Amino acid sequence: MNNYYALKHLSDELVNSIIHLKFHFSLSPHKDVWTAYIGDSASPFRLTFSTHPAETALFTEDYRSPKKNNVTTFFSALKGRKIVDVKIADNDRFISIYFDSDHQLLFQLFGSKPNLFLIRDNTILESFKNPDLFSGRTPPLPRPASSPTKIVKEGLSPKKTITLLNPKFPRHLIPLVIDNYNLELKNSSEINNIIDRLSNAMENKPEFRILHNGNLCLVPQKYLPAENINTFENVSSAIRFAYYHTSVERRFSSKVEKIKPAISKKLTALESLIEQLSHAEKGIERSEQYEQLGHILMANAHLDRNENRETITLPNYYDDNREIEIPIKPTLSLAENAERYYDKSSSALRNVEESKRRLKQAQKEIIQVKKLIKSIDSVEKIYELDDWKNENEDKLRSLGILSKQQSEESVPYRKFQIGNYEICLGKNAKSNDRLTNDAHKEDVWMHARGTSGSHLVVRMNNNKEMPPEPILLKAAAVAAYHSKARGSELVPVIIVKRKYISKPKGSPPGSVRIQQERVELVKPQKNIQ
Repeated sequence: MNNYYALKHLSDELVNSIIHLKFHFSLSPHKDVWTAYIGDSASPFRLTFSTHPAETALFTEDYRSPKKNNVTTFFSALKGRKIVDVKIADNDRFISIYFDSDHQLLFQLFGSKPNLFLIRDNTILESFKNPDLFSGRTPPLPRPASSPTKIVKEGLSPKKTITLLNPKFPRHLIPLVIDNYNLELKNSSEINNIIDRLSNAMENKPEFRILHNGNLCLVPQKYLPAENINTFENVSSAIRFAYYHTSVERRFSSKVEKIKPAISKKLTALESLIEQLSHAEKGIERSEQYEQLGHILMANAHLDRNENRETITLPNYYDDNREIEIPIKPTLSLAENAERYYDKSSSALRNVEESKRRLKQAQKEIIQVKKLIKSIDSVEKIYELDDWKNENEDKLRSLGILSKQQSEESVPYRKFQIGNYEICLGKNAKSNDRLTNDAHKEDVWMHARGTSGSHLVVRMNNNKEMPPEPILLKAAAVAAYHSKARGSELVPVIIVKRKYISKPKGSPPGSVRIQQERVELVKPQKNIQ
């Protein structure tokens, strides 16, 4: 979404769409996202910038009323100022928007810390991220222009050859180009011709495509026949689509891939364990052999023997009295050696019983693991994955797929039941934040009014109704107990749907803003089932 060719075409589009328009205001609707409202009252629109390093994107989108709560505004000096120019750096992913007040907005669209700077007189006045760090400093400069290498020595990998021939070539397209053109079999001159043709097409005759893997591609279909999800008339629309649609899928895949390998590893371990334990019956044979050796030694315990020898040869009355050589400990008597073999026999039998128990447990666990694999394969959305993790957390922990530490980190709050309703209770300020953030908009949120304490959430499974009154009052009693007012006879407790809760930007952990609250006076109680 932020390769140089895409940004070059985007800057051209911005020249045609925002020059001479007024900048009204800008804000951050949520973390890592900046949005500016631009244009006149007849046709206003938004300019959105994602500063997430994995999803850096700049694009325009239709007007939508800004959030009124829980937002921070930026760059108030630009209010009412007219945009006079838009430029992209010659050799880097910097886009600048210039204003009639001699201000400049500089978008840094690369690296692990993308950012946006308000500049005047070559000084940073304000930045979107880390303003205390950047204010008063000189703005970052683009890399000096460098000429692409035209002659590359043979023997380098196709990827290295492409990056030397054209450092601006989109990295995410290189594997597709290598496969499509069989570059592993071509020399550097042939690769140069291909890259020149593709680069020229991206710059002068682009097609704005979103590929099946969610990546933006400007190379025309005829030059790179990869499967498309969609195509667009302009680059801003393509970037917007990639950001809102495929970035969600990438985040989802990233979360899934953190869980699936652990489940697959557990399945492999259980299959290996079951294979190993399935041979446990051989232990019975060993037990019988040890017992027979013990009997033979005990039957001959009265015999004299050479105490320096580590074996003794005796008739085996289990095999027509054929001689058998039995390992012994020279320092022990034959009777004591017989007892050793009896102990080995008992131990082998115990191992067999333990193996049978473990085999039964492993067979039970492998059924659970296969069910987990089947159920996670049916999850398609991020919120469904969060629900799946909450639903299966105890099972994942008991199977060792999630360690206790991972489990507590993933859901750091207590869980219990009141009637048929799952109740979640925060442990501390950070835990309260996590609990409230994780709650669904239709969940019921509670907190003792006028004092510090734990947040409590009644899970509603997207049910828009409220729980029965007795459930509400019992849950409120628990919330009252887990507050500093627990010693009071009656405690006022706020009851509200999660959708009416917001968190003021920059406020301390556990702080919230509440609308449409209901308050009930309840007697604090520690545990209610």
